[in-house]
Amino acid sequence: MFPNPEVSEVTLEDYLKILQKRLNLIIAILVIFPLAVTIFVFTAQPLYRATASILIERVSPQTQITKVDDVLSPRMQDYQYYQTQYDILRSRTLAERVFDELRLSKDLEFKDSKDPIGKLQNQINIQPVKNSSLVLINAYDFDALKASAIANALANVYIKQDAETKSRVIRQALGWLEAQVGDVKKKLEDSELTLNKYLQENKIIAGSEIGERETALQKLKTERSKLETELATALKRYREKHPKIIALNGQLSELNKNIEQETENLRLLGDKMIRYNILKKEVESNQQLYANMLERSKQADIIEKAESTSIRVIDPAKPPRAPFKPQKGKSIITSLFFALFFGVGLVFFLEYLDSSIRTADDVTLYLKLPFLGYIPSTGKEVISAAERSLICHQKPQSTITEAYRACRTAIIFASPEDRPLKSILITSAVPGEGKSFFALNIATIFANINERVLLLDIDMRRPTIYKALRFDLKPGLSNFLTGNINLETIIKPSPVKNLSVITSGTIPPNPSELLSSGKIHVLFEELKSKFDRIVIDSPPILSTADTSLLANMVDGVILVLKGGVTRLQAITRARDKIVEAKGRVIGAVINNIAPEKEDRYYYYHYYYSEEGKKKKA
Repeated sequence: MFPNPEVSEVTLEDYLKILQKRLNLIIAILVIFPLAVTIFVFTAQPLYRATASILIERVSPQTQITKVDDVLSPRMQDYQYYQTQYDILRSRTLAERVFDELRLSKDLEFKDSKDPIGKLQNQINIQPVKNSSLVLINAYDFDALKASAIANALANVYIKQDAETKSRVIRQALGWLEAQVGDVKKKLEDSELTLNKYLQENKIIAGSEIGERETALQKLKTERSKLETELATALKRYREKHPKIIALNGQLSELNKNIEQETENLRLLGDKMIRYNILKKEVESNQQLYANMLERSKQADIIEKAESTSIRVIDPAKPPRAPFKPQKGKSIITSLFFALFFGVGLVFFLEYLDSSIRTADDVTLYLKLPFLGYIPSTGKEVISAAERSLICHQKPQSTITEAYRACRTAIIFASPEDRPLKSILITSAVPGEGKSFFALNIATIFANINERVLLLDIDMRRPTIYKALRFDLKPGLSNFLTGNINLETIIKPSPVKNLSVITSGTIPPNPSELLSSGKIHVLFEELKSKFDRIVIDSPPILSTADTSLLANMVDGVILVLKGGVTRLQAITRARDKIVEAKGRVIGAVINNIAPEKEDRYYYYHYYYSEEGKKKKA
C-alpha cells in the first residue's frame, strides 16, 4: 500500500520497502527488456547514414560584384528563399533525377517497391544547420556505399539544377536587356536630333551667349548711372535749357532705349535657353541610361558564360564505417536505464493501485488495530491437505508453527488481567482468507501449553473444520441448538492432546435464528466452565449476520486477512461492523504471506529464533 502522508510521516525507508517488496518485478524487467533489446540489435540489419554538407548562399559571388541580382533573379529576393531551397531538396522532381542518375531502377531494393521514388525520398533527410547557410544532406541505406552515393548525387543534382535555373533566368534577362538597349538607343538618337534642330532654328551658338548679353546689359546700366550723376552735377550749374543739359538728356534717353532693347533681347534668349536646357537634359539622361543598359548587357553576357550557381559542396559524403542504427552499446545501456526507470515507476504505480494489507505497519497505521502476527504461506513445507490443516501438530519445529506460537504470545499479552480471553472469535472480512485454518492451528498451539481448548465451528453455512479433522459433520452445534441432543454428545476429541472439537452439525435453513436464541448464551457459559479457552470459527462477517450476533458474546475477536489480497476497504468495514455489534477486536493476523519479502524485521526475528532452536537441539 502506498504511504499516506495524512496517516503518518512518509520517509525514504517507506519507499525503499516498496521497492524491496516488488524487487523481483524490477529484476525481471531489468533482465527481460535489455535482453530483448540485445537480441534485436544483434539480429537487426545495420542501417548506414552518409552525410554531405552544402553551402547555399543568398546571392552568388558574381551577382554581388556586378550588382545585377535585382534584374537577373527576382525569385532570389523572396523572403522565403531558404525555405524554398529546403523544399526543392526534398522535392520529388529532384529525387527522380537522383533515381535516374544512379540507375536505381535496376537495384533490387527499389525494383520490388510500388513507389520507388517515394522510397528514395524516405531515405533522405534534409537538415539545415542552425544560424548558418549550411545544409546537411543525410542519406540512409543498408549499404554504406549506396548511402554515400545517394547523398552525393542529390547534392550534385541540386547544384546542377540551380545552375540551370539561374542560367535560364540570366538568358531571359539578357534578352530583355538587349531589347531595352535598342529602345534606349533610338530614344537617345531622337532626343539628340531634336536638340540640334532647335539650336539651328533659334541660332543658339552656345550656352555662354546669355552670359555675354548679361555683361553688355550690365555695362549699359553702369554707363547710365555715370550719365545720371553727370547730369545732376550740371543741373547745379546750368538751367534746363542749357545746351549741355539738353545734350546730356539726349544721351540719357538714348541709353535707356538701348537698355530696354537689350533687356528684351535677354528675356527672349532666356526663354529659348529654358527649352534648350530641357532638350539637353533629355539627351544627357538618355545617354546615361544607354550607357548603363549597355554595361549591364555586357555584364549579363559575362555572367552567363561564367558559373552562375551560388551553391557549392563543402564536404562530400563518404561511406560510413559504422552503422547509424542499431548502435549496440548505446541501445543496450539506454534499455537498461529505461528498464530501471520503467520498473521503478511500474512498482510505485502498482503500489498506488494496491490497497491490500500486507505488513504490520498497514494494520497499525490504517486499521488502527494491534498486530498479532504473520502466518507464512505453507509453500513446500507441507505436501497433503491434511498435513496443512494440522501443520502445528504435524510439524512442531516448522517456521509456520513458530509463527503460531508468536501469535499465541501476542494474544496472551492482549488479555487484560480483569478479563482474560477465554472465548476468542475468529473471523474474516470475506471468504477464502484462511480463518478456519488459523482457528484450527491456533487452538492446537494453545492446547500445546496444556490448556483445555475447545474448537467450536459456528460456520453453519460452509463448514470446513470437520473436513480438516476428517470428522462427521453431525452431530454438532446445530443439532444441539435445536434441542435434539445433549452437550456431551457433540464434544469430540481430536488428534491433538487437550484439544476438543464441536462441529457445526447439520446445516440448518436459518443459522442466524439459531444463533440469536438464548440457548447460545447458556452454551457459552457452560463451555467456559469446562474449558480453559474456547476458539470459535465463525463465518466471514461481511457475508452474513451470524458473526455480528456472536461478537458481543465473546471476550475478543480476531480478524484474519489474506496478505496482499484483502483490501483495506473490506477489512475496515469488517472492523467497523464488529465495533457496531459491541464486540472487542483484539487484533489482526496477516495470513498466507512471505514475511521475508514484506517485513524483513519480522523475518530476521524468526530466522534467528529458528537457528537458536536448532543449535539447542
